[in-house]
Amino acid sequence: MDPKQQGVKDYYYILGVRPEATTQELQVAYQELFDKFGPHVTLKGEDAEANVKAYKDIVEAWEVLSDPYKRQEYDKVNLPLLQKSHLRDLWGKLTGVKEEAKSKDEPPETKASFTVSLREAVKGVVKQIRVEDANPCTLCSNKKPVDRMKCQNCRGMGSIRADRVEEINIPAGVSDRQELRFPGKGKIDQRSKRHGDLVVEVQIEPHPYFSVLGKDVCCTVPVTLYEAMLGGEIEAPTPTGKVVMKIQPLTQKGRVYRLKGLGMGGQGDLLVSIDIVLPVQLHADEVVLFRKLLTVSSQPNPRVEMFQKIQQSNQQQQSPPAQQ
Repeated sequence: MDPKQQGVKDYYYILGVRPEATTQELQVAYQELFDKFGPHVTLKGEDAEANVKAYKDIVEAWEVLSDPYKRQEYDKVNLPLLQKSHLRDLWGKLTGVKEEAKSKDEPPETKASFTVSLREAVKGVVKQIRVEDANPCTLCSNKKPVDRMKCQNCRGMGSIRADRVEEINIPAGVSDRQELRFPGKGKIDQRSKRHGDLVVEVQIEPHPYFSVLGKDVCCTVPVTLYEAMLGGEIEAPTPTGKVVMKIQPLTQKGRVYRLKGLGMGGQGDLLVSIDIVLPVQLHADEVVLFRKLLTVSSQPNPRVEMFQKIQQSNQQQQSPPAQQ
């Protein structure tokens, strides 16, 4: 075992799911394990301490894998996972499920990557990807290597290119640069005659108005001076449409409003930062009203404090040096 993997727990094995499991599949798996191992359950034939440790592993795995950002970081560092946790033995005793040993001639995985839009990353999408595969040549696959070199069908390669299109499900809330594994959808291995896994790196294309921070989606929404002063309802964009939100009276530039559940895959939030747009032109009636507001406004001069600090700084610089 690689020393770097010491102490690493296989969260996917703990929850009983594959590394490409969707958020919904994770939720179902966690609920089933909670029903079996939760604090309300007493396992017959197992000591209480082992049950508590098992449940802690389950909760720990769920907290990491249910968070798209934590899951992405976990996958980058720890896949493939090599460390067995004590829960594997407990799981096997209760369910009869045993870990499958990896064959030495296991077919190699196929690497691929493609780009999705932010909208697709938020909602999930089914994509098609072309896999460059090869089928054994029907004319010479069973012949000796020296005879294969004479084959005009495959030109001595022993196989013929036969690309295929695979449909893959991109789960809602996928993170940028996250790798998804699709068992048995990779290239065929000529020795084992089996298809390897297809490992796809998903890249989220940049958006002109949105950015992603962990599981949250961020954007800046402009409002008028009057909307910022009086508050009210405004329309705000989301990666999948738009919503109506309320802003408070006297909202300041840069204030952030959090809209729950509108982030990546419904797990994160939409963070709306307010930008106040001042008018570039005033008509005569507006000028009159603003002049009246200026005379009745209770707002203090915002530059007073700035000038006081400048004056204090100047006085300190002019003070005579201290005597040694």
